[in-house]
This record gives sequence, C-alpha cells and structure tokens, in this order.
Amino acid sequence: MNTRTRILISVLVLATLGAGTYAATQAFFSARRTTTENRFQTGTLDLNVAENGGQAADPFVIDNAGADGEISGSKTWTVKNTGSLPGRLFLRLQNVDNKENGCNDPEIEAEPDCASTTQGELGNVITLNVALDGVNAVSSTLATNQQAAIGTAWNGLTPIILQPNQTVEVGLNWAAGADDYGNEVQSDSVTFDADFRLIQVTNNGPTPTN
Repeated sequence: MNTRTRILISVLVLATLGAGTYAATQAFFSARRTTTENRFQTGTLDLNVAENGGQAADPFVIDNAGADGEISGSKTWTVKNTGSLPGRLFLRLQNVDNKENGCNDPEIEAEPDCASTTQGELGNVITLNVALDGVNAVSSTLATNQQAAIGTAWNGLTPIILQPNQTVEVGLNWAAGADDYGNEVQSDSVTFDADFRLIQVTNNGPTPTN
C-alpha cells in the first residue's frame, strides 16, 4: 500500500469517527410528566341583608308620623358575607327625597312660601342614627342636602371587615321630638334608600372607600 493510499484511508477513518462523535452528542436521557386541567378560579363576594328572623329586607313605611307628638322608631338588619372572600362593609343613603305633598292653611301660615316649593321639611327635623351591633356609630338628619353625611361618616369608622359567613347587625333608629317641628311639616314625607355594599379587601391592595 503506497503512502497516498494510506493517507486516504486515514482521512476516511477520521471522517467516520467525526460523524460518530456528532451523532453521539445528539443523544440525551429524558423523562416527561404533564400536569393536566390547570385552572384559575376567582373567589366570590356576595352580601345578604335580612331583617331579624331571617326574612329578606323589605322597605319600611311609616304613615301618620307625628300622630303621638314624637317621631321615633327603629329597624335592624342582619348583614352577612355569603361569599368566599373577605370584604369591607359600607352603608350610605341614596335617593333622599323630601316632598311637600300640598299645602293646607295651617302649613301656609307657618310656611308662607309653601306653595312655591316642592321640597318638604320633614327630613330636616328627623335625626337618623346608624348602629352597629346595637351601638350608635354615625348619624345625620334626613335633609336632602345631607344625603352624603352618613356615607362620609361611615368611611371614617374603623373598617368593618366581614370574613366569609360572618355577620353584623346594622340598625337604624330615628327621632324628632314634639318640640322639634310644627305645622310646616304637615303632609310632608321623606323617602330614602339604604345602600349596603361589600367591597373586597386584599393583603396588599388599596383600602376600599365609601
């Protein structure tokens, strides 16, 4: 075998070894597992407001207010977080509406401009207190221009956080003494909505406000 032939054979051997080395670098041990049915699911936040006895909350209607000289009364609801997440409880008044409902002679004598306005004065003389578990917490009159007062004062309370299934009693009690009003409120009425809200609280999120 001449020198040229030996060189060619050596080249072929090196080429073959090189191909084998490249193929070997492509072989890996491996194992595999697959997690299935991965899912994100949100919690819930819901609120139930019921009268004492567990019945759904109905509006209260008081006719002939002041028939016995004083205007007073109370209403209590049990508020429950029926969701799976904690929430901060808020209460505010909405749609406060004082109506004149006509003017008779005694009212005109006490309020000469009675016929020129549709807004009554009854809410101005009624003080509304909101109680938590039987203790008065915030108060305001039911004057139309004081609608935001309850919600603003509530926002200043120590936050009321309801955990899932936790309850709190929220009561309204109202009063106007016999000397607090006169004929100017004859036939007047006041209506309003008590708006309960539960807003989610998180460990590192902003504190919700009313």
